[in-house]
Amino acid sequence: MLHILLLILKIIGIVLLCLLGVLVLGIVCALFVPVRYRVEAERREGEGEPPVILRVKVTWLLHFVNLIVRFDGSLFVRARIMLFTLFRLPKKEKRKKKGGRKEKSGAGPEKAGAIEAAQENDEKNAADEHSGKDDGVKAAQTVLAEEMEETENRPNGSNEATETEGEDEALEKPSFLDKLRAIPEILRGIFYKIKGLFENIQYTIQKFCDKIKSVSDTIEYYRGVVEGEPFKRSFALCKGELLRIGKSLKPQEFQAQLVIGMDDPAATGQILGYCGMLYPLIGGHVDVAGDFEKKRLEGRVFLKGKIRFFTFLRAAVKIYFNKDIRKLYRLLKKEAV
Repeated sequence: MLHILLLILKIIGIVLLCLLGVLVLGIVCALFVPVRYRVEAERREGEGEPPVILRVKVTWLLHFVNLIVRFDGSLFVRARIMLFTLFRLPKKEKRKKKGGRKEKSGAGPEKAGAIEAAQENDEKNAADEHSGKDDGVKAAQTVLAEEMEETENRPNGSNEATETEGEDEALEKPSFLDKLRAIPEILRGIFYKIKGLFENIQYTIQKFCDKIKSVSDTIEYYRGVVEGEPFKRSFALCKGELLRIGKSLKPQEFQAQLVIGMDDPAATGQILGYCGMLYPLIGGHVDVAGDFEKKRLEGRVFLKGKIRFFTFLRAAVKIYFNKDIRKLYRLLKKEAV
């Protein structure tokens, strides 16, 4: 019994080790196996030619994963894992079965009676709803007629009461002495309003000055942070990592053959002069020819390269665990260092 249990544990351990090995192998492949890309663009002038022909191909792990993008007047996109298509544009149209129409036409006579019965039920329901709506309209009309009769028969006592109140108010007008007694109160109210206005102006000016002082203090603080050593060392580290990433993204192969022509031959010669000035940068990878007879832009551009995700992971880890960057982060948040 014991040796059977040990055998089961041994099998479970072997399976777990295999799964762990597959997981580690997948992580290593994802980090160190490069993603290869190939881009080719071409332009030809002439009737019936598309403005640009573009072909992009991205592969990973010996074409285990591949992506194809093609544009030659219409867009085509396809993504695959091995032989299984994950995404395709435009999608394939499904083929229609030949016997589909015959089956539908045969089922029609059998369902004719059911369709007629459903139509009769719909007509009955519509008639019932119409009659219900007519009854509701008649009831609403009767209610409105009763309310109008009540308003016509209502006595005019309320109107008489308002007229008497208006006469009483007209009789009780304030006298000249009452107006003189009210003058100090009016002046006191005006004084308090002017005082409140000046207090509001003073408060607004004080608040504005405090805001300017706060902004100037903040600018001075961040100026000191930028001029400090942590910021300089952090900036140098980030600059070096970005340059390393840019170098890894640089295409391994780059070729371009272009034919350029303008309406004015002088403009064509000027463009060729600029290309000659850039020769130390573009080297022998770009070949530019001029057409001095007509306006023209044709050519072909080809580039090929690869990207490794380990480069990005290495830069992210190095930046995240750097002490100067952590210190700079706390300084920017105005936390205690």
